[in-house]
Amino acid sequence: MTLDYILILISGAGLLLCFLAVLRLRRHFFSGALAVVLTFGFTTGVILISKDVLSYRNLADETMVARVFVGANKDPKQFLVSVDTLNDQPLQSYLLMGDQWQIDSRVMRWQLPAARLGFDNLYRLERLLGRYADIENERNAPRTVYLLSLSEPLDVWDLLRSNDFFHKWVEANYGNAVFAPMVDGAQFAVYLGRSGLFIRPENPIAVKALRNWPA
Repeated sequence: MTLDYILILISGAGLLLCFLAVLRLRRHFFSGALAVVLTFGFTTGVILISKDVLSYRNLADETMVARVFVGANKDPKQFLVSVDTLNDQPLQSYLLMGDQWQIDSRVMRWQLPAARLGFDNLYRLERLLGRYADIENERNAPRTVYLLSLSEPLDVWDLLRSNDFFHKWVEANYGNAVFAPMVDGAQFAVYLGRSGLFIRPENPIAVKALRNWPA
């Protein structure tokens, strides 16, 4: 049984408990009111946590997580970058300033006690941004940053990182980024493996761009 199903079952059980607490409220007001408050608070917390966790996707040993398509713009320091996050969402296009694109991600890796239960590692793509190869431009030139995912009001990532109790169960301090040059017509595939994000060129333009890139 995956973590997704466990969270859904717990949320369903919480809703059932809320219903039973409301029924008790009609017979025993004070104890019923206390039960309603407790079950409602528990269920609300579980649902908020579930919504945020379910925004992450299962991570296999090596998973393609996105495709990136680069197109030229009239301004030589601006490019139209389209990102396919492979999650049944429409292709999104972004205007990036600079000469490199970068994608950031979050990864939750289960430690041994939880891993033995069969939980899959989880990942979520976070941001797309433009970069400059020149350090002075990187410091001073205009920047463009776009969110690829939105966190829920209760951010499980921050909760896991800030509480030492969870560190023996899950590693949530593993942030990772990958970047590549922006060249008109280049297509890249973004993968996430055990060592983090990495890219592979998908057409000759991307192959040439990486070969000529003094990264």
